[in-house]
Amino acid sequence: MTSFRGWHVLGASFITAMLLSGATFYSFQHFVTPIETEFGLRRDQTNIGMMLFLLSSAVWAAIVGRSIKAIQPRLLALIGIISFTAGFWFLSIARSPQQLALAITLPIGFGFTACGPFVANVLTTNWFYQKRGRALGIAAVATSAGGFLVQPIFSHLIATHGWRKASQIMAIGIAIISVFLVLKYFISRPEDIGQHPDGMAQEIPQKVTSANPARIIRNRDFWVIAVACGLLLGSDQALLASLKPFGENIGFNNVQATLIPTVVAGSAIAGKLAIGWMIERYDKRYVFALVCLSNVLFLLTAVLVTSFTTMVIVAAFVGMAIGGIYPVWTGITADTFGREYFAPAIGLMNIVTVLFAMVALGFVGKSFETHQSYDQAFTVLIPVAVLAAMVMMFVRTRKE
Repeated sequence: MTSFRGWHVLGASFITAMLLSGATFYSFQHFVTPIETEFGLRRDQTNIGMMLFLLSSAVWAAIVGRSIKAIQPRLLALIGIISFTAGFWFLSIARSPQQLALAITLPIGFGFTACGPFVANVLTTNWFYQKRGRALGIAAVATSAGGFLVQPIFSHLIATHGWRKASQIMAIGIAIISVFLVLKYFISRPEDIGQHPDGMAQEIPQKVTSANPARIIRNRDFWVIAVACGLLLGSDQALLASLKPFGENIGFNNVQATLIPTVVAGSAIAGKLAIGWMIERYDKRYVFALVCLSNVLFLLTAVLVTSFTTMVIVAAFVGMAIGGIYPVWTGITADTFGREYFAPAIGLMNIVTVLFAMVALGFVGKSFETHQSYDQAFTVLIPVAVLAAMVMMFVRTRKE
């Protein structure tokens, strides 16, 4: 195991995914107020930025997923980080909402997909089988780590230098770190260097639950997984994009409002590791239901509680399982399609799930503009999370 390169690949892809996730998913909320002020936009119009990012990254995931066998992940990741850096630079000099949208949709969306969590999950699935649950749990922590470590840095830079200069500083820093990691550690498959998944002396035949994994779109479980995860991801993305403005809306100052998503991201780190451990041992459908329950509890707290201390305490505990959707989602997909078809399957699922996220983000923005409060929107998201758990119960977890 000392010569097994899988953990090095996982570590390197973890860091690149952390940097890109922290600069996008979690940091979007810090752009909301300054961009509204500078361009005279409404909250629902500003949320279109996150909707475009989700849609573009999903479309790029489908494209990259189908072409990843023809293009080595290292080359793909290098092109991706160059694109991501150029996109953030273009974002920093944009002079209209249309230019912002263009930067988000093309270079940033592609770069995030080619060198972010998507590629990290593909590499992890290639390098691990028996230990895939814990490995995917570690890979999933990357997004939360980005929210915990990168997002506060970005927030400080925006507060200190403004959002334009902050975007340039982050782009340069992320590019330097990511290029080094990709060149030194990214390896597509263990077979490329004479190794086997998990560091075993010989290859272990990998079982899949799908009778014909190559027929992805016609697979019943593809749609069950995509719809269930789409429902929950929609709720999660709407919540994450709204946490800081939600805190500001109920009277928290900038530091307090920033601390809430930071605590959620930090507690999700422990939760994703626990969820990754659980999916190796328990029925993944019930683990997914546990994640949905955590989402419901946090939404209830956001609706019913106005105390900053209580909110932080609940975020510290309940937030542990909110991010657990990612190791469950990738784990079930890997079981269903195997590593040969994991990338195209998860890529196509991204298109389905992002549609739910866009609807949820649009709904939350419209609801806030109508009621000047997030209570109504968060209340509606509660049964959505419950429905997600119910849908996932229909997925087949073993060969029938």
